[in-house]
Amino acid sequence: MPPIDDGWLRLSLLQHFAYCPRQAQLTLDGVWEDNALTRQGTVAHVRVDTGPTDFRRGLTVYHSVDLASERLQVFGVADSVEQDADGNLCPVEHKHGRGAGDLRPSTVHVVAQALCLEEMTGRAVEQAAIFVTSEHRRVAIQVSEHRDETQRLIEEARAVLLGEAPAHVHPTIRLCKSCSLHQACQPELNWQDS
Repeated sequence: MPPIDDGWLRLSLLQHFAYCPRQAQLTLDGVWEDNALTRQGTVAHVRVDTGPTDFRRGLTVYHSVDLASERLQVFGVADSVEQDADGNLCPVEHKHGRGAGDLRPSTVHVVAQALCLEEMTGRAVEQAAIFVTSEHRRVAIQVSEHRDETQRLIEEARAVLLGEAPAHVHPTIRLCKSCSLHQACQPELNWQDS
């Protein structure tokens, strides 16, 4: 795996950055704590991370697909990639819940996966999806609607995480309380009373 100092970003780090730049920096520095939400997410990923290629509803579903984009200098693993009979690809990000009620970080993550697939295959990827396991609900994402924001966020994350630009962090109680790193990030706050 390419290191961050070569300018490469892990796709999962991009999701952390979209949630909170401070969370991404702490994660990059090797700081991690599990909480109930991260443990639920780990359990929800067991099948998708270890499952074989399967076939359902006219789709071939590949699990744990390695992805990379030389152009964007991002890499990672897609939870699953669906391929229909016409060869159209759709990355699917599996999430236990909505992460403080906001799917934006997961949307950025799965759209970045779609951009990697486009570069790797030379074919347009029009749709991506987020499967929220706790709701048994699939949210369709139009890649074209999020392409520009995702590419901008990749460049912003790279600049911030390499120390070339300041992070613009706007913490909220809702985001911070859902974050497993709130004690490492803001140890001065009494989180039991929040």
